[in-house]
Amino acid sequence: MAVKSTHFLMEDTVKKFELDTPALMLDIDLFNRNLELMRDRAARAGKKLRPHAKTHKCPEIAKRQIEAGNCAGVCAAKLSEAAGLAEAGLENILITSPVTTPEKIARLMNLHSALPGLMQTVDNLENANALSVAALKTGKPLPVLVDLDPEMGRTGIRFADAMEFGKHLAKLPGLKLMGIQCYCGHLQHIADFQERTSRSRTYMSAAAQIVRDFRAAGLNCEIFTGTGTGTSEADFAIPELTDIQVGSYCMMDAEYGVITGPDGKPLDSLYPPALTMLSSVVSTGHGDCVTIDAGTKALYFTPAAPPRAIRDGKPIPGWSYNWFGDEHGSLSIPEGQRPGPGAKVELIVSHCDPTVNLFDEIFVLRNGEVIDVWKIALRGCCR
Repeated sequence: MAVKSTHFLMEDTVKKFELDTPALMLDIDLFNRNLELMRDRAARAGKKLRPHAKTHKCPEIAKRQIEAGNCAGVCAAKLSEAAGLAEAGLENILITSPVTTPEKIARLMNLHSALPGLMQTVDNLENANALSVAALKTGKPLPVLVDLDPEMGRTGIRFADAMEFGKHLAKLPGLKLMGIQCYCGHLQHIADFQERTSRSRTYMSAAAQIVRDFRAAGLNCEIFTGTGTGTSEADFAIPELTDIQVGSYCMMDAEYGVITGPDGKPLDSLYPPALTMLSSVVSTGHGDCVTIDAGTKALYFTPAAPPRAIRDGKPIPGWSYNWFGDEHGSLSIPEGQRPGPGAKVELIVSHCDPTVNLFDEIFVLRNGEVIDVWKIALRGCCR
């Protein structure tokens, strides 16, 4: 089939290793498997999904997550991401970070006026008052969630302040209190499943008490959303939790390959990496290392979980990646295995979210052949 790309047209069938590099690739069968598995595990626990688009920044993926079923909507980290999702036809969108500046509040209200199902998190009285005033001018209240801080110190209010804050929001005529958000981002990559479970349930149980307190006080609290891929199994046990904001599960990466799942095995054995990157060897005369064309301009790198070279979906023993500058990476390779210039190498990326944000498109594969190209339309949407 002919495959349209942002930059060129493929008239013939293209094999994976024929792609120019660096290239971001998605195995459609693994991707679909991950969507179905998370959907079914959440459904068995009585939870819905609210997948986070910050991971993939691709409206096509967001649509497929919705179509897979059991979704309450989607999440966006930034206002510009939400606008891009709305432009692509998605409606039930939660913006998970505060929107505070006058410029952004004006843009938020334009989106609110046009979009059914938009929700916004809030963690500050001054900001809440400004949102209420702006929303009144649109003629309809803005649905909001109280953002709780699980001792991350990033966004959110202290648990102890939640009730007073919730009562204030309920009195603002331009806002409609819908519930709470509690996302423990600092726990997602704790290596041991039992420790991760224990710590997450501590925070999420405390948040669940706030849900009960809100309801007892007559405050509307129909939504309790939060959780990520790393803590999803732990948080399924929280009865009050209504939906989970998982993101990485559909793609996965090396960071999730170094933490354990509920069976004690690496989490990526449960949700296998559907996302990989194809890179090429550009230089070989450097001892036991070769240089490839994937540096930090193409590949987010963290030493705690560096990219992993794979062959036929499995890590290649003895091959290790190291950062080698903006344009290049270094692969240390055992003696006698060194590939020549132009050889293609497939990598599991360190962290999917910032890596995806470096590309315009993702090549969709089935059985090693390109079957489609999806535009990463939200790339660079950080406002």
